Amino acid sequence: MYSITNKQLYSMPKAVRLFATSALSLGLTASLVLYPSASQAGKNGTGVPAELQGEWRYGRISSIQYQDSYTGQSAAPNGSSDQFQLASNGNYKRNRLLQINTYNCASNLFIEEKGKVKIEAQRLTFQPSDSTSKGQICNSGRTYSSRNTAKPETYEWSIETNDYGQQVLVLATPDGKGRSHYGRPN
Repeated sequence: MYSITNKQLYSMPKAVRLFATSALSLGLTASLVLYPSASQAGKNGTGVPAELQGEWRYGRISSIQYQDSYTGQSAAPNGSSDQFQLASNGNYKRNRLLQINTYNCASNLFIEEKGKVKIEAQRLTFQPSDSTSKGQICNSGRTYSSRNTAKPETYEWSIETNDYGQQVLVLATPDGKGRSHYGRPN
């Protein structure tokens, strides 16, 4: 995930800071049933299990919508998304978006990266070799862009079945505080 310094975090308005902290954790709660022995099924020569290969998507949009009292126009919704593709040779491409809107303040962050994924048992590590981060802060025209700032990220992974009978990829942070559920695109 995108990492920011404490100075950058505390320069944001408090409401934006609180939303960013919760959105970046990408935590969802749902009752799921563990899919047995997912880490051992379908391994290929590169160590990337067959059930992990392909495209995975996560997304969340807030149900809270702001409306400009003068113009009557609605602001874009708050939300976050993460999408990645894992190839059989361990290469990956990943795109993430975080959008925060509060009244007349729209901020967003888009991160695009590619690299290699390392899988050891139930641990998955994204190891970026190339990345671009772009964003805008509060409609102010203040934009930023940086290259190759993405850092390696490690998750505990499992394949589980949700309440609708669909298999989902669950990525959990090593400290257990963040847990995201990824589905396959339709």
